[in-house]
Amino acid sequence: MDAPEAAPNVDPVKPAGVGDSDVQMMSYPPKLMAPDLAKSIVGLLICGVIALIPDMLEIIQWTAAGLALLFVFYFARTLIRFQSKLFVSEYGIRLSSLRGGTAFAWPELSKFRLRYFSTKRDGNKGWFELTLHAGETKIVAESTLDGFDDLLEISRDWAKDNQLLVDDVTRTNLMRMDEAETLVQAAAAERTNGGAKRT
Repeated sequence: MDAPEAAPNVDPVKPAGVGDSDVQMMSYPPKLMAPDLAKSIVGLLICGVIALIPDMLEIIQWTAAGLALLFVFYFARTLIRFQSKLFVSEYGIRLSSLRGGTAFAWPELSKFRLRYFSTKRDGNKGWFELTLHAGETKIVAESTLDGFDDLLEISRDWAKDNQLLVDDVTRTNLMRMDEAETLVQAAAAERTNGGAKRT
């Protein structure tokens, strides 16, 4: 997989000769972000009110104030994700968000890491977090991103081409995703075959 090296003042995602149709824009779906924003606002209001009640026990007020700060952080983090957009091509990747933007060409990829965060003890529900480094530049994407599978496939291929070493956790999570994809494909094939038999 060959790609031109990034040059100063050149967009690594769209070098000369690359059109808009060759660039995929990825973002987090509003239907997933809206509930998180609402929860953080409600939590902030409830904890803020409790912290300001004059006759409330001091320890409860301080606890509520601490939780209110956590909800502020959660709201800010969710808002940044909601506004974030990733632009990906076979040449590079660019992140645009409220905190600014950053980009790098795929040949510059120096670290590839995939983590899984479970929301249940049995680990059956959760999300993946993909972290990509190019020197000091870092881009993080979660599996709720529209187009995450495409991003993972492209970055995974470049990690191989750049001969990057991945840690055991990343290797295990990649195997987990491969197994999940195989199960989905098998289920789809079974549905297709079943439909063909019925007709």
